[in-house]
Amino acid sequence: MVGPRGVKPMADIRAPGVYYEPLERRIPMLALGETGVPVFIGATRRGPLDRPVRINSHARFAEIFGEPLPTGYLGYAVRGFFDNEGTHCYILRVARMEGDPDEECAETAEKTLQNIDGRPAMRISAQDPGSWGNELNIRISASTEIRTFLTQSGDAGSDLIHVKSSHGISVGTLLKIHNEDHEQWVYVRGADRRALYLADPLVHPFDKAAPSYVTAYAFDLTVWDQEKKERFDRLSLMSQSPRFAPRVINDESRFIRCHDLRPRSNAQASQLVEVDAVLLEGGADGLLNLGPEDFIGHDRGPDDRRGLMALAEFEGIDLVAVPDLMSTFEQSKRFRLRDVEVVQEAVVSLCENHLNSFAILDVPPGGDFDEVLRWRRQFDSAHAALYFPWVTLLDGNQRVSVPPSGHLAGLFSTSDREVGVHKAPANMVVQGIVDLDVILQDTHLALLNHAGVNCIRAFGPRGLRVWGARTMSSDTSWRFVNVRRTVSAIAAAIERGMHWVVFEPNKPSLWKRIIANISIFLSELWRLGLLTGASPDEAFFVKCDEETNPQADIDKGRISTSIGLAVARPVEFIIFRVSQRLEDQGQTGEE
Repeated sequence: MVGPRGVKPMADIRAPGVYYEPLERRIPMLALGETGVPVFIGATRRGPLDRPVRINSHARFAEIFGEPLPTGYLGYAVRGFFDNEGTHCYILRVARMEGDPDEECAETAEKTLQNIDGRPAMRISAQDPGSWGNELNIRISASTEIRTFLTQSGDAGSDLIHVKSSHGISVGTLLKIHNEDHEQWVYVRGADRRALYLADPLVHPFDKAAPSYVTAYAFDLTVWDQEKKERFDRLSLMSQSPRFAPRVINDESRFIRCHDLRPRSNAQASQLVEVDAVLLEGGADGLLNLGPEDFIGHDRGPDDRRGLMALAEFEGIDLVAVPDLMSTFEQSKRFRLRDVEVVQEAVVSLCENHLNSFAILDVPPGGDFDEVLRWRRQFDSAHAALYFPWVTLLDGNQRVSVPPSGHLAGLFSTSDREVGVHKAPANMVVQGIVDLDVILQDTHLALLNHAGVNCIRAFGPRGLRVWGARTMSSDTSWRFVNVRRTVSAIAAAIERGMHWVVFEPNKPSLWKRIIANISIFLSELWRLGLLTGASPDEAFFVKCDEETNPQADIDKGRISTSIGLAVARPVEFIIFRVSQRLEDQGQTGEE
C-alpha cells in the first residue's frame, strides 16, 4: 500500500526511508451539559453592570454586590436558591444608564489627583457604578525613601551612573540625583547590580566627591471604607515600572480602578501631591426611574450589550428569573403592569430565540385568582412556566412576602443534579419559607393547573410543595416543563458536539458517521431513563440520508438530520380502582 505522495505506511520497517503511520480520527463523544444554572436579573448596591457574574453562595453575593437592597427581591431570590440547595448561579445587575438630564442614572464615584505642578495626574474611580463609591476614602503618601550615592562621577550627556547599592531600585523608579550644585529628576530604564541606566542623559556633571546622592521616590496609596482597607506600596507612574500604579491597582484592587493622566513634560512632574483621607464623589445608583428598557437593554454588538441582551450569546445558563421586576413595579411611578408584561415577554423571547433556556416567571403582586388566570392567558410558550402564589419567609423577626422564582430555581437545580433534567421539578418541599400568600383549595388548584399555572400548595405535615410542572404552551406536545427542558438540553449537546462536521465532505459516509455519533449518545440517554420506550428503536430515531439532504441543499453547503425523541412525561393524575367482593354477592367496585 502506498500512502500520500508514494510514502509507504509503517507496516514493516526494514529499509531506510520515510514512513507514515495513519492515525484513526477521533470524533468527540456527545454529552449533556450542566443544567439547572439560573441567572437572576435585578438591582444591587454595587457590582459589575450588564455582565453575568457567577456566585456559589449568598455570602459571595454580598461580597461582590453588597448587602441586598431592602426594597428589592433579588437578595431574597438568591437566598431562596441556596436554601433549596442550588449550587451556583449568575447575577446580572441592571440600572438606569441613559435618561433625561433630570433623571438619576448610574454613575461611578471618582477623584482626580494632581501632581506637584497642579496638573491632573491620576484619576481614581470606584470599581463599579453606584453611590457606594462615595464612601471610599483615598490616601496618597510618599513611600519610604531609598537613598544611596555615586561611586563613580557622572559626566554630562551620560545615561549611566554607578551607585553603592541599587537595592529597591528597578525599571521605572523615579530618581533625584543631587549635590550642592545641581539636581536632576530622571526615570530608571534599566538596572544591573550597581549600574543604573537612565531614561534621559545627565544635564550636568555629578562628581562622586561632591558628594552626589541618588534618592528614589515612590508613593503609597491606601483605600478604605467602613469595613475594609487596601494598601498598595511603592507605586510609580512610569508605565515600564513593575509597580506602575494603574496596572497594580487594576489587577489587585477589589474597590477601585486607576487611570493614568500624568503629563509627559518632565519626570519631576510625575510626583503626586500627598492627600489624606479624601472621599470619592459623584457616584449614583440609577434606580429611581427604572423602566422596562433598563431590564430589556439593547444589543449593539459584542462590546455594547445591556440588560437581557447581555445574555444573547452567553453560555452556561439554562434558567432565567427576574425577581426585581416585581419590586420595581411596586416602587417606580413610571413602571406599570403593562411594563411587567413587556419585560416578561422579552425574557421568554430570549429563551426561545437565543438560548436553550427556560424562564421561571412570577405573577404580579396582589393579584386575585381571576387576575392570575388573566395573566397566564397573555403568554403562549413552551420555554416558560408561571408559578403562584408568592411565598412568605422570615427576615429576622419580620415576615416578608416575596416572588417564588428564586426558590423554584433552587429546586430546578437540585432536581437536575440528583435525578436529571428529565425529572419534573415538582412534588418537592420548598425550603426557606414559612407560609404562602394564598392558601389554595382543590377547586382553585384544578382550574389553575388546567390553565398552565404551577401552584405551591400546603400539605400539612408534608410541608409546602410545588404542585405543578406545566409550561405556558397551548401545544400539548410541550405541556410539561421537563419535556421542554430535556429536549433543549439534548439539542444543546448535539449543537456543541457536532462542530466537527463543518467543512467535511457532504456525502453518505459522513451521514453514517453523524447517525452513529448521535445514536450512541441517545442510546445512553435512553439507558439512563431520559427517554421512554422498551428499546432504543422506540425511544428515538436519527435520519440523515438522501431524503433529508437533497442535491439542492448539498450544493448550498447544507446538511440536515432529523431526530425524533420520546421523552418521559410525568404522572399528574393517579387513579385507583378499589373493589370489594362479598361472600354471597357479586363484585362491587368504587373508582
